[in-house]
Amino acid sequence: MAHTGSWATVGRGEGAHDLAADTDRLFVDRVRLGLWLVNAGIAAVFVGWLLVNGTSRPLLSGIQALNFLVVAAALRLLRDPERRTLNHVVAFVAYAVTIVSTAGVGIVAGDGTTPLLILVGMSVIAAVLVPWRPAWHLAGMALTVAAAVWTVATVATQPLLWLRNAGAIAPTLIAAVYLSRTLSRQRAEAVRAARELRDANRRLEREIEERRKTETALRFAMRELDHRVNNTLATVQSVAEQTLRSSPSMSAFAPAFAGRIQALARIHGALAARRWDGLTVGELVELLVEPHRRPGASVRVDSPDGFVPGELVRALGMALHELATNAARYGALSAAGGEVVVAARVRADGDARLRIHWRERGGPPVGEPARRGFGTRLIEEALAYDTQGRASLGFAAEGVRCDIELPIPPPS
Repeated sequence: MAHTGSWATVGRGEGAHDLAADTDRLFVDRVRLGLWLVNAGIAAVFVGWLLVNGTSRPLLSGIQALNFLVVAAALRLLRDPERRTLNHVVAFVAYAVTIVSTAGVGIVAGDGTTPLLILVGMSVIAAVLVPWRPAWHLAGMALTVAAAVWTVATVATQPLLWLRNAGAIAPTLIAAVYLSRTLSRQRAEAVRAARELRDANRRLEREIEERRKTETALRFAMRELDHRVNNTLATVQSVAEQTLRSSPSMSAFAPAFAGRIQALARIHGALAARRWDGLTVGELVELLVEPHRRPGASVRVDSPDGFVPGELVRALGMALHELATNAARYGALSAAGGEVVVAARVRADGDARLRIHWRERGGPPVGEPARRGFGTRLIEEALAYDTQGRASLGFAAEGVRCDIELPIPPPS
């Protein structure tokens, strides 16, 4: 009987599990094919005996019928490849019964040659077809040799006949063993090659999937970049038009426009460094308010939980820039001893909203402006329009106050 080694030990993890399952399926398929051939042979011999000899020697017919039934029962049991041990036992029993039955038929018929040829044929077929494991293979070969010796010893009375029959069967059995080992190595190599090919295909599939994801991410990034560039250009155009419209002269326009563009550039640079996730209120104040602080003035931030999502940073940042610019020209940041306090809190009841309070003190006295310029409109109107929030400016004598409330969008 054939032996291909323990294929289940080739590889580890998922690959080893796949190989073991493949081996189990192959074993069941090959055993079933071999047993179908055995039953076909038994049926042919049985029918041929009846046609030639009728019902004489009923013991022969009984042995063949029993052999046929055992093999048929084995075929019914060999259906689930996962029952590995049971499948090996059932297959071995079916082959063992066939070997013993073949020897028994030869003894009853007084024929010592034909059973040997059948046993040799079965050994060769089993070696080619069935991937037995080592112990089963050795047991099968031992049983075949024992059956052959039993048959010859019972039937043959002349030493010359012993020598002739032994000389006929021994080389063939040796050839069957050699063929089994050769096929075992070849099957093991084929399994290893199949496993390597399967692993290579899986790696290729993963690489293709990763490349597809990368391309999708790049396309999304390009669309997002195009969207942001268009928004930025529209913002720059709007800032230029509004600054020009609100500036009394071109000499006043240049620094105001340059300051707003620089603030916008700092906002975008900080957002890009954070992959557009967002900034804290403290980071925004340091980025946009601190550059306007004069010597002797101070900026204080009270914001334990004030995180501004990326989609709100630009609008809020430009509002803080306008407040800082105004404070540096006319308010608390224009004089020593002045102070700006920025407090931020997140209100979590219902929809989350970020509340920011800007307070100035210690600067020159403040009065209601005669006209509301672009900076004021940007804080009160543009901020509300861009973020669906609200902002209110107050010009108390001790300093400017600004209350901002922004809805925080839910995480995507």
